Amino acid sequence: MKLNLGCGYNKVPGYINVDNNPLCEPDLIIDLESTLPWEDNSVDEIILNHVLEHLGQNTKIYFKIWQEFYRILKDGAKIMIAVPHHRHDNFFHDPTHVRAITPATIDMFNQLKNVDDIEAKNQTSTLGLQYGIDIAVLETQYELTAWYEKYLKDIGQKMLDLEDMNRYNNACSQINIIARAYKPARSQR
Repeated sequence: MKLNLGCGYNKVPGYINVDNNPLCEPDLIIDLESTLPWEDNSVDEIILNHVLEHLGQNTKIYFKIWQEFYRILKDGAKIMIAVPHHRHDNFFHDPTHVRAITPATIDMFNQLKNVDDIEAKNQTSTLGLQYGIDIAVLETQYELTAWYEKYLKDIGQKMLDLEDMNRYNNACSQINIIARAYKPARSQR
């Protein structure tokens, strides 16, 4: 089973398209901040296309959402995430955006990274261990704004490094993240 959660008007063929807005005419109308109706370990893939930044204004609810995602995902299931870049005006313009999402935010649910951070005495939150979630970032892709791509071309630079993407406002418009669920959690194997 594949889920397109918070689909809005962007339905994806082959997925169960879910939203809480009936005007979007989703396959299912579900509030993603509540208990999800799917069985444990029943979902192969989740798409979250410009959804996470809208969910869990209350931090406890945000973590409960992730626990629900993890509960319904099968071992090895993928999560495809697209969010506005946290330094782009589009993130700030929308009053329904309640939190910035970065690859590091998602990777705080990576239990192997949590264990490494503990051993290295890093001050990083170990959310995966705290909430019983093991989801790790596999791949990250940054989409530059059109004007910034043109600027780079004009100065003869082909790419912008990650440090610059996180330094300059409006250089990057969107972050695409692919993550994977691990069950049982790798720290327990």
